[in-house]
Amino acid sequence: MKNKKLSHRMRLTAYLLILSVVVCHAASGKKKLLLFAKNPATWAIVKGGPAGKMVYHEASGVYFLSAAGLPPRSSYALIRVDEGVPHAEILSRGTSDAQGRLELTGSWRSWTRKFWVVSGEDVVGKTGENGTLKAWHPERYLFEEKPLGIPCACPEPEEP
Repeated sequence: MKNKKLSHRMRLTAYLLILSVVVCHAASGKKKLLLFAKNPATWAIVKGGPAGKMVYHEASGVYFLSAAGLPPRSSYALIRVDEGVPHAEILSRGTSDAQGRLELTGSWRSWTRKFWVVSGEDVVGKTGENGTLKAWHPERYLFEEKPLGIPCACPEPEEP
């Protein structure tokens, strides 16, 4: 009888813990967008290739992007584009570290369209302003796995 009570208590505790995590996550208002290297010939995700995750709070606009597997010590820009490429809005810029990891933070308000991480040399303009893609090297970029607001069965990238 003791084992049944203990087992029931453990299951109840586990359920409550899971419920509290789900409620806390929903209350935080945080969302995420996964970004992946894609094969430019097929636009399929490159398995085991560079990848990133952008966590953002839609109401406040604050975001944090972390990516890994990029070429070391290379310049990058997080941009927002629509079908009117080569025009882009530049959200932030940064340089990958010696291990090919990149971290970008900032604030943004319009969570629509496509978000890409592109080579910093390929985009002209300042952070927070409209810019232009002056070159197209998609094999160096990270692309969103899906438009924002649509569920995805994509693999979660490993934490950098």
